[in-house]
Amino acid sequence: MGFDAFLGNPTAISRLRRKLREGRFPHALIFSGPESIGKHTCALMVAKALNCLKDGPDDFCDQCSSCRKINSGVHPDVRSISVENEATQIKIAQIRAVLHMLELQPFEGRNKVFIIDPADWLNAEAANALLKGLEEPPENTFFILIAVNVHELSLTVRSRCQIYQFAPLTLAEMRQHGITDELVLRWSRGSIGRARSLDIAQLKRERQMVLNLLEDSVDAKEDTFQTLLGISAELGRAKQDFEDRMAILAILIADTVYVKEGVPGKLVNIDLSDRLTKLADRTTVHELIRMAEFLRFVESSLKSNVNRQMLTDVLVLTGSNILNGLS
Repeated sequence: MGFDAFLGNPTAISRLRRKLREGRFPHALIFSGPESIGKHTCALMVAKALNCLKDGPDDFCDQCSSCRKINSGVHPDVRSISVENEATQIKIAQIRAVLHMLELQPFEGRNKVFIIDPADWLNAEAANALLKGLEEPPENTFFILIAVNVHELSLTVRSRCQIYQFAPLTLAEMRQHGITDELVLRWSRGSIGRARSLDIAQLKRERQMVLNLLEDSVDAKEDTFQTLLGISAELGRAKQDFEDRMAILAILIADTVYVKEGVPGKLVNIDLSDRLTKLADRTTVHELIRMAEFLRFVESSLKSNVNRQMLTDVLVLTGSNILNGLS
């Protein structure tokens, strides 16, 4: 077991193990990269290596009481800090609790490890409070901040951490994990977590609805707007559904660009190549790129908690106008 069980990102793993082996492991790290590609798993592996009772200094046994407690989430010296309940931020009270723990000696391990995930969800007050711990950490204390986009963290926080960039797994690495369905492989986009949780039947149902909407938008005339707005009401009903369907729409648009540009090997939706080809024949690359740019605006707006229903209505109307050359 140990770090050898971690597939992908060999450069990051090698660098971490070297730091552990040399006894100069940094007290504050950032693991940055796309969601569900193993960053949190790697952080727990580091915590086990720092506290393993058998192996070391650059590996862990995964069998001793310390490793087992970390695996079960009950080790008193390894804490994960995340958003609470339905919150969209990590708040200052959570970080103050961490700072209080810095004053205490480890309860039973050699080292205390705090994993903040997602660190790019720290609000401004929490991030400022965290700086105190990052600037003067006790000798036996380590912080691992996990972020999708390292640039979402303040420059001051970043300057006090060593940054480790994690990349999505390759298709070959995904297959080593036992993922063989081609559609699952492509939709997971290098994320083993996403691949294992993907409900392919549900995805196909959602994709069918979104593709129908996209095709209708391409062909939309004035009398179809009420139909499109009716669909938008359904899209805007639940936050997670809305975000998932926007992600599906973005991938369908990207696939249509790939068809248009003659690079079908990059398609995610390989089983929809015929429909995407017809869609590509009825649009221009310029129109598709404008739609993709607008979807990036939607994604940014979602992070700012803009009303989803209003956003969807704007998306439908603006998307139809773009595809019909009216804006």
